[in-house]
Amino acid sequence: MINDRNISMTPKEFDHIYRKNFPGLFRLAFTMLHNEEDSRDLVNDVFANLLDNPPAGAIANIDGYLYRTVRNRALDIIDHHKVIDRFRHLYPIEMKMNEGYDYEHDRLLRRVLDFLDSALTPSAREAMRLIFEQGKSYKETASQLGVSTAMINKHVVKSLRLLREKFTKKESEI
Repeated sequence: MINDRNISMTPKEFDHIYRKNFPGLFRLAFTMLHNEEDSRDLVNDVFANLLDNPPAGAIANIDGYLYRTVRNRALDIIDHHKVIDRFRHLYPIEMKMNEGYDYEHDRLLRRVLDFLDSALTPSAREAMRLIFEQGKSYKETASQLGVSTAMINKHVVKSLRLLREKFTKKESEI
């Protein structure tokens, strides 16, 4: 007895099933996968699985069971290859999109934001954030902060003056 869980067959019976079905199962797998090594591995795995983990219950047609199993596993492999191909196709596109990205611009922006955080008062910092990050008008910003539009104008003028002074110096002085 090869395995006493649900299906039992002698080694001779298993050998007969293997020899009888391997060529046809291999052709089916190769037709679907177009790869000899993958096809051979798939068919051998199906037979190994039949020995190690036989299906529950009796199999009325062992040949049909084997062909269905090979077909289904080949389809799984094809689906897996499609996912890999899709990734291989998208990865260069993503890399190309990042190719022209200006990382120096990000560094300069980070320096400007850090400077604004350290040099501005909290109310001036909030006014700049509302105007330049959220696109609010001076009037909307003044209303939200509870101050006059003249005060918002004063914050913006002072902040821009500080930025010009800081970032128009020679790079070696920064």
